Amino acid sequence: MPNWCSNWITFSGESEHLTKLTKVITGPVKCVSTGSEWLTKLSFDQAPWEYGEPFKSDLRPGQAVMSRTLGFLDKTKFDYYKMIEELGTKWDFELNQLEITDTKITGYADTAWSPPEGWFKKICKHYRVNGELKSGEEGNDYGCLFIIDGEMLHTYGSPYNYWSCLTYYSTPEEFKDYLIELNEDYPEYIENLNKESEDWPKSWEEYKERFWQSSTTY
Repeated sequence: MPNWCSNWITFSGESEHLTKLTKVITGPVKCVSTGSEWLTKLSFDQAPWEYGEPFKSDLRPGQAVMSRTLGFLDKTKFDYYKMIEELGTKWDFELNQLEITDTKITGYADTAWSPPEGWFKKICKHYRVNGELKSGEEGNDYGCLFIIDGEMLHTYGSPYNYWSCLTYYSTPEEFKDYLIELNEDYPEYIENLNKESEDWPKSWEEYKERFWQSSTTY
């Protein structure tokens, strides 16, 4: 089994573009291919023999979100290596905790080992939206933040706790309290944690100032 990478995903922009993206993420679909492929071929059109009946979707809103949103690619060319190389993670995934407004789409997803950075970039470019991807994986001790604003991609990265202290709790202090309670039988760990936590960022603005890695066109 893989280590699961946690991802908080936000897309924002003009209502016209978000409406198109919302439709493919949440709309009813039929699975055209067998499901044994790395990406499933889907149809967003109701079968003619079902006209006049409710469109019964084969997938939940947000389920198989890569397959839902990458209809502009030739899915038959994707294998294990191409999934990782082009999309950032080896399996399709479900976008949960969906919240959608006229100007924003947000959701949470678990992905295998690594963040879906390549998928995220392709979606922003194709649907002409901005985006923010916050990803972290404790086992490999990393946290990262990708922000797409227009044609620019800003990348930030840090050790896991420096990212997680801003992600899971209202304040870094609450996150530290959680870790201390979880590891109360390990005094050496708690001693090291107390020292490390003094260096944790207090806000995402501070995080971006300290852990910026690059800003490039994409």
